[in-house]
Amino acid sequence: MTIKNLKSSLLICSALLLSSTNNTFAAAGSATMLASGTAVGTCSVTASAMAFGNLNYGSAKTTTSIITPSCTLGINYTVTNAGGDPTLTTGNGVGAANQILFPITITSSGSGGSAGAAFTLLNAANGYISGIGTGSASSSGLSTLTGTAVDASSKTIGDYTATVTLTITY
Repeated sequence: MTIKNLKSSLLICSALLLSSTNNTFAAAGSATMLASGTAVGTCSVTASAMAFGNLNYGSAKTTTSIITPSCTLGINYTVTNAGGDPTLTTGNGVGAANQILFPITITSSGSGGSAGAAFTLLNAANGYISGIGTGSASSSGLSTLTGTAVDASSKTIGDYTATVTLTITY
């Protein structure tokens, strides 16, 4: 065998080796990966102050509060009064002379509840506000409550206050 033939044979063998090496070791495969997650929603509720101003002797006084729920998009919610009949108090709040009832009714209730219903814990089956979350505190979820402070006759002179606790369930 001549050097020329030897070189040619080596070149052919190298080409075959490289060709077979690429085919022998090259491979491809595939796999799948599952992904999952859960969107968790939240809700909150705010209310404007129910400011009666000067309470009158001999007549009732009415004012309103705007309730604004803010819930994650698609969440069903219900807002109720967490207590009984709201009562404004002054001083130590003991006795009828230091208490002024202000029953609250639902004026407009978004998409649920009964307009005109008493907004009390005892009347929670009808006296509630409900809706579906929009993802923000939008005007479509607004509801109005009306409070009527009873006649202030025979009441102690002074500033009267109360806190009404709202519960939002979702």
